[in-house]
Amino acid sequence: MSAVSTSVLHARADQAAAIGDFAAALAATTEVLRAMPQDHRARLKVGLCLAALGKTDDAVATLNVVAEGLAHGGFMLAAIGACRDAIGLAPSAPAIQQTLEAIHARIHGLEGANRARVPPPIAPLTIEDPEGDGLFAQPLDILLPAATEIGRSSFASGDPTRPGQVPLFSDLSKDAFVSLIGKLNYLKVPADHHVVREGQPGTSVYILLEGEVRVSRQTADGPQELARLGGGALFGEMAVLTDKPRQATVVTTQPSELFEIDKPSLEAVAAEHPQVTEDIVRFARRRLLFNVMATSMLFKPLERAERFDILKQFEPVIIDAGATVITDGQRPDGLYVIVEGEVEVSKIDDGGDRVVLAYLKSGDVFGEISALEDQPATADVRAAEKSVLLCLEQGKFKAFASAHPAILAMLSDLSGARRAELQEAMADGVAVDADDLIIF
Repeated sequence: MSAVSTSVLHARADQAAAIGDFAAALAATTEVLRAMPQDHRARLKVGLCLAALGKTDDAVATLNVVAEGLAHGGFMLAAIGACRDAIGLAPSAPAIQQTLEAIHARIHGLEGANRARVPPPIAPLTIEDPEGDGLFAQPLDILLPAATEIGRSSFASGDPTRPGQVPLFSDLSKDAFVSLIGKLNYLKVPADHHVVREGQPGTSVYILLEGEVRVSRQTADGPQELARLGGGALFGEMAVLTDKPRQATVVTTQPSELFEIDKPSLEAVAAEHPQVTEDIVRFARRRLLFNVMATSMLFKPLERAERFDILKQFEPVIIDAGATVITDGQRPDGLYVIVEGEVEVSKIDDGGDRVVLAYLKSGDVFGEISALEDQPATADVRAAEKSVLLCLEQGKFKAFASAHPAILAMLSDLSGARRAELQEAMADGVAVDADDLIIF
């Protein structure tokens, strides 16, 4: 008998399933699983083949074993994926509901910037080629119970691995979490697939299960790469939250698998479980602030743990284009950080004309000098476009700034420079080219 790699058997199974020969697909994946019990992909395929051959109960049980084993290893997104497949077969299966509740109990409330754990690739194994022998030679009435027995055998061992935070799902209540799983869309796409295009309407949030995507933005000099995201990353939520066009293009760099959560699904879950709206806002607040903290000069003196502590105290504010955030002569509510969008800083001069002082963008801050010194603002701040801000209430910001002398020193240096720029701008009646202008 000749030798064959388990990767070849996987390919044979995929080819057989593509033409509807699920018995051959089941035989191939079961042989892989017999040789490699830890191959969760083979076990998943066994479950799906059983479903295609009409053995729904056995398929659900097999998929539940996959979910339990992956969750045991801390691979919660992959476990959720197996549960989602099972729900598609039997929405009310008690075992799947129990597994989902157990997953939720382990991930709920986890906070931090760590990405969800993703199963590592499984190295192929060379085995004797079973084609024409073994399960391939057995009739269906023998193949089915043999595959079921192997598929349902447990592959979890040792103590459970602690999972990382799972994007979005860690913030949802149990009922909302379980409800949303059944509404996930699973996407398997090739390399160079455009998941998101800059400028197009945003209607879905994506979670990358496996693979990699490249994030880029169009500039005057052509596309500029902003980041590369791997398994466990979430993207696309800003356009859904703000109804703004996509701000970047996301393209796969290799074959990838994703969850898609479209806006109607989110709205449907929120209608069933009103708390989900607050859950999603809480998730967005933390995620957005992490992004801003990585780029804003205000937070650079802080240690990672300190950033995380202050993060919890910010509140998100979404403002429409033209809306006033700060009014000249009035005290601001506190410190503002721009997460996405743009605001215009302006003032009426002695002749009654409005002078634009600056345009502030993502990562810029304003309002902190007034908050520290209890002084009225000396300029108007209005949204130049629909924008997302984070606000730290005045009293909380005072305590935050007082506890960090380095930040106070930085603000003192900046405030002197910005006062001079403001006076110069008012004297000349021209805009100041200063994206990090601080309003005091």
